[in-house]
Amino acid sequence: MRILVAEDHRIILDSLALLLSTIEGVEVVSKHTNGRQVLTRLEIEPTIDLVVSDVQMPIMGGIELTLQLRARFPHVKICLLTVADQPEAIKEAIRAGADGYVLKSAERSELETALNTIMRGNKFYSEQVLMQLAHDTGLEITTDPDKPQKIAITARELDVLRLIAQEFSGTQIAEKLFISPTTVETHRKHLMQKLGVQTTVGLVKYAIKYNLI
Repeated sequence: MRILVAEDHRIILDSLALLLSTIEGVEVVSKHTNGRQVLTRLEIEPTIDLVVSDVQMPIMGGIELTLQLRARFPHVKICLLTVADQPEAIKEAIRAGADGYVLKSAERSELETALNTIMRGNKFYSEQVLMQLAHDTGLEITTDPDKPQKIAITARELDVLRLIAQEFSGTQIAEKLFISPTTVETHRKHLMQKLGVQTTVGLVKYAIKYNLI
């Protein structure tokens, strides 16, 4: 796993690069202090697998970097590492196309799990991030720009949806939320009915498309 690291505070940048280099299978190729430097490096280093980036940086921050990666280097994954745990900041990152969102308070093991999860083609959000989103209600989606609609999704259904997106099984979701597997399946069916999808894959795609996670 070949990684570029972006962080504008030099001490944190060096510490993060050192930490990442201790993870099995990880090679830290280079360190940068803003998103523009990352893009320049990618022009000459096309075999990069993943970028670990802070959100707030001078010249070009993590959100803009994410948008640029999706447009210019869609094969490169990006994990945002930040102190920002506000729902709006998280949803902005998801809308931009971030593959992961990890808080800087995370332990090494969580960061390692995040990188491995992302490289398998899945999304990863810190548990604290999911909790913040779970408390953010009143989500609105628009399937037709001229006909906005609000779908009533309960906080518990959002909990289930986000764990489904993290690829937890029904039993695992039940254990995490302290409910029965039957209740999890009921929530899953209700979500499918409300969102108009036929499969779990469709449920997750719909949720990501309309910024519900």
